[in-house]
Amino acid sequence: MTPATSRVVAGAILGAAAALSLSPAYPHAVCGDRIFPATLAIDDPGVGDELALPTLTYLPMNSGGSQQFDATFSYTKTIFPGFGLSVQDGPTWQNPGGYGWDSLNTEAKYNFLCLPDHELMASLGMTIIWGNTGTGTQATPYNTYQPVLDVGKGFGDLPKSLNILRPFAVTAELSESLPGQAWTNGNQNSTNLNWGFTVQYSLPFYNSQVAAIDNDFFKHLIPLTEFAFSKPIYNFAPGTNQTTGTIQPGAIYMASTWQFALEAIVPMNSASGHGVGVVGELHFFFDDIFPDSLGKPIFGGK
Repeated sequence: MTPATSRVVAGAILGAAAALSLSPAYPHAVCGDRIFPATLAIDDPGVGDELALPTLTYLPMNSGGSQQFDATFSYTKTIFPGFGLSVQDGPTWQNPGGYGWDSLNTEAKYNFLCLPDHELMASLGMTIIWGNTGTGTQATPYNTYQPVLDVGKGFGDLPKSLNILRPFAVTAELSESLPGQAWTNGNQNSTNLNWGFTVQYSLPFYNSQVAAIDNDFFKHLIPLTEFAFSKPIYNFAPGTNQTTGTIQPGAIYMASTWQFALEAIVPMNSASGHGVGVVGELHFFFDDIFPDSLGKPIFGGK
């Protein structure tokens, strides 16, 4: 980690510690009247008992020039209110390249801030991608460590004279990927800065807070666009520090205990891939499905 980035991460952690008294427990990502849905390119700012199964991704040509298909799952279990542990894994098929099982991905995440009147929510996490747990095309011999900050802001606190804008919300994510070793087989393992954001328009919020929507399908929809980017910032080979990323327009159908998301994947440049891909995910909220068992924290749950 570079000295400047170390100061940023340390400042974020100190800010989180100072804000611990502002962290009541909420089911998944709910803050005030706002529900932040589970998004696909970046994470939402909440912590809850959730299962994403399956998440299916198709890329006609990835950044390495291969056709790619992924099938993954992710499960999060709250340990105490506002704090959860998650695990993610799944296989990847590439042509050319073959088959491989992804490296095991785990995260500890704490929801340290929710200001209900302002629909402002934030969390800090630490992700570890474990080396020597992947197979085939996805095998890596070293761990990757990734501190993560997630923030969400809804605009329901705008005056009612601006009702048409109140369903809008934005979320954002900032992280740094730190490889556990600098070199592998003569190749540099770069440190990457990752960032992204979403722009959402919540028709469920519009239906409940602005005006009733008669159509039962549309009142569950959240149209959105996600933007996700990454750039090598340290220990990269000459000429390889280009920013890559995707733009992902789509929509989420949100029911009371589950949601389904579908997005296009548009590479921002040739280094990010070619052609328009697609990603879809079925997501279950165990804190609503099993509120008295699997869906409540192990410690401190009511």
